[in-house]
Amino acid sequence: MLVRVEDAGGWKRTLRVGIPEAAVDKRFEELLEELAGRVEMPGFRKGKVPRDMLLQRYAQALRADAIESLISGAYVEAVKEAGLRPIGDPVVQELEAIPTDGYYHFTAAVDVRPDIELKDYEGLEFTEHVPIVSNVDVERGLDSLREQHADLAAVTRQSAAGDFVVIDYERVDAEGKPIPDSKSSDYPCEVGRGYLPPELDAALVGVAAGDEKTVTLAFPESHRVAEVAGKSVPFAVKVKEVREKRLPPVDDAFARAAGGCETVLELRVRVRNALEAQAKAFARGRLEEEIVEAVIARNPFELPESLVENRLAEMYQGATEGRSDDDKPKEDEFRRVYRPVVEHQLKASLLLGMIAEKHGISVSEADVEGRVAELAARQGKDAAQLLKDLKGTEALSRIEDEIWLEKVHGHLVTISKVKTELVDVAKLREAAAQTEGGAAPDATAQG
Repeated sequence: MLVRVEDAGGWKRTLRVGIPEAAVDKRFEELLEELAGRVEMPGFRKGKVPRDMLLQRYAQALRADAIESLISGAYVEAVKEAGLRPIGDPVVQELEAIPTDGYYHFTAAVDVRPDIELKDYEGLEFTEHVPIVSNVDVERGLDSLREQHADLAAVTRQSAAGDFVVIDYERVDAEGKPIPDSKSSDYPCEVGRGYLPPELDAALVGVAAGDEKTVTLAFPESHRVAEVAGKSVPFAVKVKEVREKRLPPVDDAFARAAGGCETVLELRVRVRNALEAQAKAFARGRLEEEIVEAVIARNPFELPESLVENRLAEMYQGATEGRSDDDKPKEDEFRRVYRPVVEHQLKASLLLGMIAEKHGISVSEADVEGRVAELAARQGKDAAQLLKDLKGTEALSRIEDEIWLEKVHGHLVTISKVKTELVDVAKLREAAAQTEGGAAPDATAQG
C-alpha cells in the first residue's frame, strides 16, 4: 500500500493512500460471486445467470463497491504506517475509479491529536480547603431527615407558608374560557417557600379547600415553550386540599426510623460522619479542579476546530433530542454559550490523557469488577450477574471512564504539594455579610 502524508496546516493532515489493484480485483470477484448467487434475470433462474451478462450489467457498480469497501481498512493501515494519532473521522476528498501504476488512490483529510510537550505540572503547590462541620450543620442534617419523614395531614384552615396545597389548574383565554388540553389535576404545591412562580406562590397563601381563582403568570422570553414565552398567561386554579406538614420529634423512635440507629446520639454521630465525608469529597473535588486548571494554564495549545465543532454538534443533538422545534434552543446561541465549556473539557481530556499515557495509568479488569461489586452491594444485586448485564453497555464504559479519571486525578494530587486547611464556613459567611458588597469565598458552596 502506498501512503503519503502532507501537512495541511495546524493539526490537519492529508493522506494520499493507494490500494493495490490486486486487492480490488480480489474483492470485486468476491462481490461478483455473492451477486451471482442471488440475482435473477429473464430466462434464467436464481444463481444461473451467465458471468458475461452479470459483468455487462454490474461490473462498474461492483468495482466501485469493491473500492469503497476497502477504503476503511486501507485508511486504518495508512494511519498506523504514518504514525498518526487522528481525532475524529476522516473526510475522503478524492477517489480514483481508474488505477494508476497498479493502485487505486484516494485522499483523506483528518485532524490529528495535538503534539503537546507536557511541562510544569509536577510539584505544584495547592491548598485544600476542607469545610468544618459544625453542630449547626448537624442540626440542619437532622432537620433534613425530619423533612423526608414528615407526614402531610389534611386541614380545614387556610393555607400558610410551609403547607402543601393540592390544586387543579388549566390555561384560560381572555374571557376565562378553558384552553383545550391544558388541564392538570392533583398538583401538589409547597407554598410560601419560593419554590413556585411568585404570582402563584402569593395566590396560594391564605386559601382553603374549594377556593377558586384566576392567576396570571408572566413567562420570560427565554421560556422553552414558545407558545407562552414572553407572555402573561392566565390560569384558572381550583384548591382541592390544604395539607399541613408535620415533622416527627427527634427521639429514639425517629432515630430508628430515619437511620436505623438505636439512639438519637448514634444518629447525630452518623449524620456528622456523613457531612464530614461530604465536606472532604467537596474539598478534594475543588482541589482536583484547581490542579487541572493549572495544568491547562501551563500547557497552552490550540484545539483542532473539527474536534470542537463535532463535540458541540453532539451536545446540541443530546440537548434537543425528543424536543419539538418550538422547544429547542437556537443552535447558534447554544454553540456560542457552550463553546468555552467544550474547549475547556477537550483541553483537559487531551492533557489528562497524555499524563496517563506518560505515567502508565490505566484501568484493569479488576478495577472494573471491584467498582461493579460496590454498585451491586448498594443495589442489593449479585455482582457477577450485574457485571454480565453491563458488558458491552454504555453504562460500563462510563464506569471505566470514572475509574480512569479518579486514577489520573489521584496521581496529580500525589505529585503535587498539597496543604490542607480547615475552613469555618459560618465565620466566612458572617465576615462576608459584614462587608458591604462582600461575598463569601467559594468554600461556602459546601454549606
